[in-house]
Amino acid sequence: MRTSVALGTFAVLLAALAYVNFTSVHADPEPFDAREWRGRAEQAKLPDPGCVRGGMALTLLDDRLLNKLGKSEVVAQLGQAEVMRVDQLRYSLGQCHWDWRQSDLVVTVAPDGAVVGATIEAE
Repeated sequence: MRTSVALGTFAVLLAALAYVNFTSVHADPEPFDAREWRGRAEQAKLPDPGCVRGGMALTLLDDRLLNKLGKSEVVAQLGQAEVMRVDQLRYSLGQCHWDWRQSDLVVTVAPDGAVVGATIEAE
């Protein structure tokens, strides 16, 4: 009985680790530099760019640098988003996930223009 519980626990842990590995960004955090971020925008759109802005995006999220900003302040810092909607800004990062899918920094904006969240998503 104990052996089957231990094996079951190990299998769940292994599955969780695999899931985290496959869904996480494969880049090391790097200091955010607004000029460098904007300079890498075109490179991030190329067919096989690698993860050109993923490290800076991780820093933006980890250090909560977008919190308490308004939509216009985000655009001033990050430049024009590739996709701009009333409630969302999407910035291309390059291919930052394990299966080389295009990744985006997604900034969610409230109706009053305040940033209410940011995540990294794979397309």
